[in-house]
Amino acid sequence: MTKINQWIEKYILQIVTVFLFCQPLLDVLTSFSLHYMTLPVTIGTIFRLLFLGFLLYYFVFINKDSTKKKSFWYLSILFLYLASFLIIVILKKDASVFLYEAQGALRTFYFPILLILLMPILKQKTVLTGKQYVAIMMIYVLFIILPILTNTGFDSYTQGKVGNIGWFHSTNEISAILSILLPFCMNQFTTSPSQKRIWIYRLICFLLILIVFFSLGTKMAIVSLGVVLCTYGIYFMIQLYQKGKKKALGAVIATILIGMSLIFVLLPKTSFYQNIKIHLEFLEVENPIQIITDPEILDHFIFSSRLSFLETTSKNYNKASNIEKLLGIGYIENYATDEMNMKMIEMDPFDLFYRHGVIGFLLFLLPFLYAIGQAIKREKQDKEIRHKIAFYLSLVLTIFMSIFTGHVLVAPAVSIFVAVVLWNVNEREVA
Repeated sequence: MTKINQWIEKYILQIVTVFLFCQPLLDVLTSFSLHYMTLPVTIGTIFRLLFLGFLLYYFVFINKDSTKKKSFWYLSILFLYLASFLIIVILKKDASVFLYEAQGALRTFYFPILLILLMPILKQKTVLTGKQYVAIMMIYVLFIILPILTNTGFDSYTQGKVGNIGWFHSTNEISAILSILLPFCMNQFTTSPSQKRIWIYRLICFLLILIVFFSLGTKMAIVSLGVVLCTYGIYFMIQLYQKGKKKALGAVIATILIGMSLIFVLLPKTSFYQNIKIHLEFLEVENPIQIITDPEILDHFIFSSRLSFLETTSKNYNKASNIEKLLGIGYIENYATDEMNMKMIEMDPFDLFYRHGVIGFLLFLLPFLYAIGQAIKREKQDKEIRHKIAFYLSLVLTIFMSIFTGHVLVAPAVSIFVAVVLWNVNEREVA
């Protein structure tokens, strides 16, 4: 056992890195299992739980970090809370819902547990370099581009709207992953290469990323793309102006204008534009001002009716007992009644609060806020502003998407990348 532990300790970073590179494949396998097989749990869930178990083994038997005792106490309290939550679920509902509620709780709390278990591994060493961020991103992109070319992909939406998600299953989750990785890819793409041919490779990668973002058909993917491109465009214009490089500044501005013109010309042919048109026609919106002035249209168009789901769940929470308000009402509302509801709000902070109550909400936030604080402290010591931009853009997009579209902090497929971004030490190596 000692030799095994020594081997694990020696190669732990490589093991974590390999697992991160396996994420796109796990998502594809999960998608095919959901489409063509009937399984109680998905392939992705099985492997991610096994990985969590492996990290727990490392934490207990190999980890020698100074924060181990505090982390142990946190995990003990969290597991005690989860046990209490499931007991209340059985008492308030019945044992038949145990598996469904347990799966929901494990899926939700995968992220804080992962944050704690990854902390001693990643806080001192880099697990992903800039080139590796790009490589993972391009694996996701290729699993969408290839199905589009071969006409073997799945639709982003089951009805009404259009879009192609390649061989993946969850449009929101894949959009979130791509959005979180995008700033680090842009950081790498805008670094001066050692060889000129690398510019061609980067240009091809960037064009493929653009195609994918517009093919998905989701609003959030386009918002993320716009925010990242505008931020880096402004940054480079400021840098060139400060250095007095007027010709280079002019070239950058010209490139941006040409790029914007091409986007506007090609936009009507994209799934994103078609979905906007379909949605407005469905809502019978004749004047765009109606989107802002009519609360019902605003909720439907901007939030995909999430505010309506929020109102329903809020009412059910307010009717719950005090113990449920502390521990959460769970994932099945009004169980065994005509008003039974299993629909998630899909706004992570609200789902967290109502499903797991005041105690669960605070337990979830504690490691997340601690990791953010440590990451910001680390970034303050970084003199390379592009690294700062990539980190803060990714963090802001993570928080923004978790609030408005969900499927970020409570989705293991996405939250694993959030955890890595928060703990990953900056890498100076560039292509």
